[in-house]
Amino acid sequence: MKKKIFALLIIAAMIGIAVTNFVKTKVAEEQKVDTRATIVEDTLGVKSGLAIGELAPDFELETLDGKKVKLSDFRGKKVILNFWATWCPPCKAEIPHMQKYYEKFAKEDNFEIVAVNLTSQQEKVKYVKKFVKTYEMTFPVLLDTEGEQMRTYEIYTIPTTYFLDTKGIIQKKVIGPVDQDSMRESVKALN
Repeated sequence: MKKKIFALLIIAAMIGIAVTNFVKTKVAEEQKVDTRATIVEDTLGVKSGLAIGELAPDFELETLDGKKVKLSDFRGKKVILNFWATWCPPCKAEIPHMQKYYEKFAKEDNFEIVAVNLTSQQEKVKYVKKFVKTYEMTFPVLLDTEGEQMRTYEIYTIPTTYFLDTKGIIQKKVIGPVDQDSMRESVKALN
């Protein structure tokens, strides 16, 4: 019983964070605030992440099958850079949206999804492999086993998604889950 209540509280907190960030984004758009020089703040008022307009820091991480992949390998394509974990309910909710969008529009919209799993927050990589298989994920999944990219990108809330243009510049950041329609709209706006 206590576990169910605790799980419901966590889900409620994540939904609250997502709604708060959505409202903040809408208010900023309505006020026509130039977000290029701002840093997104989470619901606790803590500055979080990198600024819009910055070059996304390059990194090299391993895939589930041990291949090394650099973020810069995707230059020339638009990139949805998603930070997530298998234990995160909002992450579980957004993955099917990402997979459907990826299957339908990756070639047409010239983008790649790079899903960075915050493996340092989990017990073992085997859980990530099982998750990827269960959700039939076909886009690259990279393992941040040391938490280095979590620190570099200042990830305090997951999921967190950065939208990068073809030059690797951060054009948008979303804290909380994204859906297929919002991803398509964000990718279409990238150059």
